[in-house]
Amino acid sequence: MNKNKYLLPVILLVIVSSAYFLPAKTSVLNFDEQEATVRAIKRVSPAVVSINIYVKNMANSSMATGSPKAELNIGSGTGFIISADGLIITNKHVVSLGDGQNASYRVTMSNGKSQYAMLIGKDPINDLALLKIFDKNLPYVELGDSDKLPLGTSVIAIGNAQGVYQNTATKGIISGVNRDIVASDGQGNTESLVNVLQTDAQINLGNSGGPLIDLNGRLVGVNVAMDAEAQSIGFAIPVNDVKPVIASAKENGYIVRPRLGVKYLTINQDISETYNLGQKEGAWLHATGQNSSITDGSPAAKAGLMDNDIIIKVDDISLNQQKTLVSLLQKYKPGQKLKMQVWRSNKFLDINVTLDKHPAQ
Repeated sequence: MNKNKYLLPVILLVIVSSAYFLPAKTSVLNFDEQEATVRAIKRVSPAVVSINIYVKNMANSSMATGSPKAELNIGSGTGFIISADGLIITNKHVVSLGDGQNASYRVTMSNGKSQYAMLIGKDPINDLALLKIFDKNLPYVELGDSDKLPLGTSVIAIGNAQGVYQNTATKGIISGVNRDIVASDGQGNTESLVNVLQTDAQINLGNSGGPLIDLNGRLVGVNVAMDAEAQSIGFAIPVNDVKPVIASAKENGYIVRPRLGVKYLTINQDISETYNLGQKEGAWLHATGQNSSITDGSPAAKAGLMDNDIIIKVDDISLNQQKTLVSLLQKYKPGQKLKMQVWRSNKFLDINVTLDKHPAQ
């Protein structure tokens, strides 16, 4: 049996070289699904934006002054407004195209209005980033609740397909939850994503950072990746994993995240049996290849956590596929202490950990 089948290789969605809705009171939607679909798309589309990343183009610059003549577009993706004053969510791998290049970010709304955006920060835990445009009374997307999202829920993915077809909408269902995947951007960079939603709503190249919404027009996830070796398998970061990022930015002006410092897999029955773990639920501290699952100098390392430990409980809350380690840790702040029950070498241990702050992104 292939032991790596639970670490799904997928492709992060971003166009290289070349995502808000009006606040309204939620009401019961008493109409058929087609009408609900049309209304949800119409409601959210004005808040979906195209994000283009630019760097100074020195190719035609004056040799004497070195001053650039134009900007070069090095990539694009999707984002969406989540507040009336212009806070924008997108994927970290979208904005990271400009790392080390003194990049600028230009946001274009569905009405054609274009303006530069400020990078607020990148989430060190998840593939998320925040941008800010300075405006008011903007349409924005209402946040839903991904903890109450049963399999089979109808969802709609909206994004700028291929970086060309703005506000392309595709529809499907939530076909899986609590997936752990390894995603690649096609340029040799990989990232482990945990607790993501799986959907068969077609997520096209260029849709990274776009919203995944329900038929009420509420956000349930942020589109992040697709499985290039399968048909109609896409992934989105659950909205409840996005909320702490938004709250942190609003409170601090930048993203502050608590750090434990581990890589792990959420245990299910197949993983437990395949690796003979001795536990059916929990967070298995496991990393692929020769890498350690424990970050040097992290709270986990200082507390004595080890490779192949299984975290069973955090402050007496049992970990499982619904209550994952990352979702529980997001409820804490740097400096807070927590108690973990850990399974190691066929016995239970109690380990106390003091969280610190993730390095700035």
